Amino acid sequence: MKRYAIVRHADAVVSRIVSAQDLQTLMMNCPDGCDAVPCDDPKIVPGEWAWEAGGFARIIPPAPTIEEQRAGVWEAVRVARDRAEWWGCSTPLGRADSDPDSQRKVAGAVQLAMIAQAGGAPFSIDWTMQDNSSVTHDAAAMIMLGVAVGQHVAACHAVALVKRSAIEAAENIEALTAIDIEGDWPDAPTD
Repeated sequence: MKRYAIVRHADAVVSRIVSAQDLQTLMMNCPDGCDAVPCDDPKIVPGEWAWEAGGFARIIPPAPTIEEQRAGVWEAVRVARDRAEWWGCSTPLGRADSDPDSQRKVAGAVQLAMIAQAGGAPFSIDWTMQDNSSVTHDAAAMIMLGVAVGQHVAACHAVALVKRSAIEAAENIEALTAIDIEGDWPDAPTD
């Protein structure tokens, strides 16, 4: 059994590899504008090889443009920003979670604390901290926890904006690779 590459004449791209015992039957069933070319090398696969000047040639993808490279670095910064935002932050009564679900819970507890405080009512909540300890927060402590989480989120976004400015100012790949994607994020965990 022989292997054959089906090659489109218009762009010389190898569109598929087939095995057939009968070349004549294979040629009769080739799509219009295509030929079957003997191909015994299993490394030659569609999408990576073309038929040029009577032989197979590896397709070398074009180098990404500076805009494509900028987009890739920005995406990496966004991932790092989210990770930093969500890894938790220091508060007056210990380290608190800061992932999106925790931010939502903190916002709700802060609202309750503010309502109680505005109405002169007592407020106390046992809050589970990042280390799974339970810490009792009064209204002022809960509001301070909310402020700490909010400031942490804002600080992460501020660092990302600085990195984005550097990305936009970069004129070549060397300048882009010099950007420290993983560094400078606030309040990193110490473990």
